Amino acid sequence: MDLIVTLQCKDQPGIVHAMTSGILACKGNIIENQQFTDPATNMFVMRTRFETSLTQAESTQILEKELSRFTPDLRLRAADKKKKVLVLVTKESHCLRDLMYLLELGELPIAIPLVIANHENLRSLVETHGIAFEVINSENAIRERITSLD
Repeated sequence: MDLIVTLQCKDQPGIVHAMTSGILACKGNIIENQQFTDPATNMFVMRTRFETSLTQAESTQILEKELSRFTPDLRLRAADKKKKVLVLVTKESHCLRDLMYLLELGELPIAIPLVIANHENLRSLVETHGIAFEVINSENAIRERITSLD
């Protein structure tokens, strides 16, 4: 199984060691790893993709135990599961066109279920790609609509 684990917690020594030890305990092999520490907030963020023969639930249990002393926000998901992304647009089309093109090519590991705009002019571009399009003119209404989404 190909999994992605993300972690966020206060920076402190031993986090990377605990993560790699946890993945080893999952009989895992690390495929990719990125990490970053924000010096302004002292927050450590890590994203690791690994392969394992264990299930997602088994891997989650092992990693939670291994990393518990850091009290992290720890999330584990299948690597092939696409994240849902909400896109907000105005009148300009160049960025949206680029997104649509990259989606067509399969270059973006995301799903766009909805595009919200404050003008009608990009409706055909979005709907041509089988994506729902809504026009909402009020900033408060946009916030309310976003809050109502899953």
